[in-house]
Amino acid sequence: MKTTFLIIFFSILSFSINAQEIKNDNTTTTDFTGRFFNEEHKIYLVINLKEKNVLIPNQEILGELDGYFGSNQTSHIWAITSSQIKKGNTATIEVINNYGSEDFKATLSIKENGTLEFQHINGSVFKFPVKNKWQKLPNKIVFVQKSII
Repeated sequence: MKTTFLIIFFSILSFSINAQEIKNDNTTTTDFTGRFFNEEHKIYLVINLKEKNVLIPNQEILGELDGYFGSNQTSHIWAITSSQIKKGNTATIEVINNYGSEDFKATLSIKENGTLEFQHINGSVFKFPVKNKWQKLPNKIVFVQKSII
């Protein structure tokens, strides 16, 4: 009787430990969802690459998209028009500016420390107008997650 009770007790205990491990995995950025920020360039990224249901504030006419890049220094945005998640921690994105005149391709990669790394592949220069001058951004930018959408 005691042996049966101990077997059942440890079985239940092991299930609860596994459930906690799964829960912790779901809180990471591996689902490419959230708000991310780069302090150095004062730019941010809002994405939901799985559900593709992000609305750009004051530009809802564009409909639901994969996400967008913005700057704390201007209202100019770059909309993510399409994305494809590869290998679980890397996604390829296609981006267009809010005038429709420039576009580029890039990758987003989730790093082990929880940051999101942007890597420009080809196309137009990634830039924002800041104080009447274009702020050209580097081909590689690291974003830190601020919140989950």
